[in-house]
Amino acid sequence: MTGTAMIERLKQPALAGRIRQLDLQFARLVADLGAGPELVLGAALACYELGRGHVCLPLALLVKDGKDQGSWRPFGLDPKQSRDLLGDLADPSRWPALFAESPLVGLEGSEGEAPRWPLRLWQGRLYLTRYHDHEQGVARHLSALSERAEWPDIAQALSRLFARDYGQIFTALLKARLAPDFSAPQFVEKYLDLVFPDEVNWPEVEALLVRAQAANELSALDALVPEALCCNGQKLAAATAAARPFAVISGGPGTGKTTTVAKLLAILVETGLQQGKAPAIRLVAPTGKAAARLTESIGSALQALDLTPEVVTAIPTEAGTLHRLLGVIPGRSQFRHHKGNPLHLDLLVVDEASMVDLPMMARLLDALPKSARLILLGDKDQLASVEAGAVLGDICSFISHGISLEQADWLSRQTGYRLQGSPIGAPVRDSLCLLAKSWRFDKHSGIGQLARACNDGDVAALEAVWGQGFNDISLHPWAGDAYEGLIAQGVEGYGAYLRAAREGQEPAAVFKAFNGFQILCALRDGPFGVEGLNQRLELALSRAGLIQRDGDWYAGRPVMVVRNDHGIGLYNGDMGLCLPDDTGRLKVWFEQPDGSLRSLLPSRLPPHETVYAMTIHKSQGSEFAHTVLVLPDGPSPLLTRELVYTGITRAKARLALYGDRALLAQAVRKKTERYSGLAQRLGE
Repeated sequence: MTGTAMIERLKQPALAGRIRQLDLQFARLVADLGAGPELVLGAALACYELGRGHVCLPLALLVKDGKDQGSWRPFGLDPKQSRDLLGDLADPSRWPALFAESPLVGLEGSEGEAPRWPLRLWQGRLYLTRYHDHEQGVARHLSALSERAEWPDIAQALSRLFARDYGQIFTALLKARLAPDFSAPQFVEKYLDLVFPDEVNWPEVEALLVRAQAANELSALDALVPEALCCNGQKLAAATAAARPFAVISGGPGTGKTTTVAKLLAILVETGLQQGKAPAIRLVAPTGKAAARLTESIGSALQALDLTPEVVTAIPTEAGTLHRLLGVIPGRSQFRHHKGNPLHLDLLVVDEASMVDLPMMARLLDALPKSARLILLGDKDQLASVEAGAVLGDICSFISHGISLEQADWLSRQTGYRLQGSPIGAPVRDSLCLLAKSWRFDKHSGIGQLARACNDGDVAALEAVWGQGFNDISLHPWAGDAYEGLIAQGVEGYGAYLRAAREGQEPAAVFKAFNGFQILCALRDGPFGVEGLNQRLELALSRAGLIQRDGDWYAGRPVMVVRNDHGIGLYNGDMGLCLPDDTGRLKVWFEQPDGSLRSLLPSRLPPHETVYAMTIHKSQGSEFAHTVLVLPDGPSPLLTRELVYTGITRAKARLALYGDRALLAQAVRKKTERYSGLAQRLGE
C-alpha cells in the first residue's frame, strides 16, 4: 500500500466531516513527498489533534487504544470505518521505529543535517515541525530563566508591605464575634495565616479576641502568634518573584494575585531606585477586556499602599494586550518584536496567562530581552488556551514538587517563616507560587464551595453544596418551564443597562450596568447554546420593550468581535455596545484598558456577533457580579471540569446554574488533558 492510497481512504472521513480539509491537505503534502501510508495517516492524525488543542500526537496512545478497546478507532470513527481506513497497515507499536527511519521526520539532535522536515519525532510524540520548534523554544527559554536566581535582601520591604493590618482585622473580628459558632483558632488561621496551631497559647489568644475593643489592642498578637508560626502566601509569592527572573503566581479568583504583584513591583522599583534606576515595566493580558481588568486591579492595589511618589510614578497603571506589545504587522503573521528586535523593557507582567497558547508564548519569549524578568499571573485550573497547548498548566505541574533547599533557606530568612525544601526536583519548581486562600469566597460562599468541589473533581461535595442553603447560588434543572425561566431571568438581568441606554445615560454608565450581568453557555449551537439563546433573548427583550429593533443595529445591542483587525485595533473577544453619540448617531463603543471609551461606526467593525449570551471560553478574563451558567440538556464532549470551573468562577456575587445534576457531575469527573511534551522538557 502507498501513501497515495491512504489519501484515497482519508477522503471519505473528510467528506463526512469527521476530519478537516486542512488535515487531509497536510496528509496529501506528506504523501506527495513520498511518505508511506502509516506516516501519511500519522500526519493527518497529528494535524487533527492540533485542531483539538493538542500540541502533538503521543504514539503510545495508539497502542493503548488498540489494546484496551480491541480495535483502534482513529478520528473517532466507528469500528467498520476504522477497519476500512487501517486496512493492512503496520501495527501501531511499530510506528515510532518506522517514523524514525523516514527522511520526512526529523529527530532532535539532527538539526541542520537535512532540509526542513514537515514532521518531528521526540520521545514517542509526533509533531508538526512548527509546533515542535515552539515547544522546544519555550522549554529552552523557561529552563534558562529558571536556573538563574538573585538573592536580594528584601526582608524589611516585605515586612513593611505585608505588615498585619490590625485595623482591617479588628473590623472583621467585630463581625465574626457576633456569630454563634465563633472560633478563635479559625479566625486566627484565616487572618494571620497560621500554620503551626499547636504552638499557640489559645486561652490567651481567645481572651484577647473576646475582650478587644480597639484595633491597637490586637498588636499583642505579634507576640502571641509570631510570624514564625504563620505563612502568608502572598508574601511568599512576592519574595519568590523578587529572587527569580521568571515567576508564576497562580491562584483562583479573589486570592490576591494583582495585590501581590503590585507589592512585588513596589519592591523591585525601590530596589532599582536604590541602585540608580527603576526598571522599565510593562503590563499585558491576552485580550482587551483582561487588560482593562488588570489596569483597574493594579490601580486599586497601588492606591492602598504607602509608597513614595517616585516609586508610584515608576509603576505603570495601564495594561495593554499581547498583540499590541509585540507589534502587529498588518497582513503578516510575524510581529515587529522578535529575537532580532527584542522588546524594550526590564520586567514584563502577563495576566490571564492560562489563555496564552504555545505559539504566542514562544513568540513572546523570543522577543524578551535576555536580562528581563517575566511574571505570569493566572489560574492554572481554568480552561487552557483556545489554540494549541496548555502552557501555564504544564509549567504549574511542578508546584507539588516543593522548592529546593537553597530556595527554602533564603525565603525563610527573608520572610521569617519556617520553610522546608527538597533536594530533588526540576529548577522550574522554585519559580512557582500558588495562592490558595480566597478573600472573596469563604465557607459562607456557595460560589466558592461550588468552585472548590468542581476543581477537586469531588462529585459528593458538589452535591452537598446545593443542600446547604447558600443564598449566592441557585440550581435550575431542565424540567417544566425552566427554559422560559432562563429567558425571563435574562430579560430582568439585562433590563438595567438597557433602560440606562434608553434614558440616554453616558456610555460609561451604561457599560457599568452591562458588566453586572452575563449569561454564559457551554455550547455554541442549539437552543441551549449561544446562537439559540441570543435569538430568543433578543426577541424577548424586544417584546418587553427594552430594545427597539430597526434593522441589525439598535441602541443597547451588545456585540463581540470574532476576528482580529489590527488596522483598527480590535481583536477577537473585544466587547462593545451600540449606543448613540451626542448627535444621536448610532456607534459601537468599546472600553479601553485605561478605562476610556472609543467609538466606531457599525460599518467599520470586523466580523462580530450579538452577545447577550457568550461561550464560557469567550468569558475568560472577565468577571460579572451576577452570572448565569447554562449547560445543555444532554451529554456533550465539550463538557469538562475546567469548563464548568471557569464558568462558575466568572461570578463575583451571584451564580444561577441551569442544568441537570447528573450532567454536571459527569462534567466534573472529566478532566481535560492536552497532549504536550513541555512538562517533560522542563522536568529534564
